[in-house]
Amino acid sequence: MKTLIVSLLMSLLMLPVAMAGERNEGITCIYKGSNVTATYDLGTNGTVRNRTVKVNSDGGGSYGCMGRCGGGCGWGAPSSYTKDCMDHDKCSLDTGASGGSGDSNCGDEFNHAADDWAWGVWRGCRG
Repeated sequence: MKTLIVSLLMSLLMLPVAMAGERNEGITCIYKGSNVTATYDLGTNGTVRNRTVKVNSDGGGSYGCMGRCGGGCGWGAPSSYTKDCMDHDKCSLDTGASGGSGDSNCGDEFNHAADDWAWGVWRGCRG
């Protein structure tokens, strides 16, 4: 009985993750030159995309440092490279996103990357 209750509770805790199609991976460091699978969903229709991207590659325009947290390639201040920032960069590049957390396609990825931007350098995710 105890095992059944624990299994049920774990299933309920995982339900939002399964429904979202992609998830906040916490502050997960990624490294320049490595290949990472960026994962993002499109709006509320449940379409999930997985795309392989080379960390710090040039996606063009404002996406010159893929996976780097923050806009563009920065201005010399320390910055972090994380999985959630890569997910947001690739989503934004592919869909032409704008509006931060308010974007219908990439707003959730923006929110997932916010703690990475704020704390990634402190955690040692400097690429």
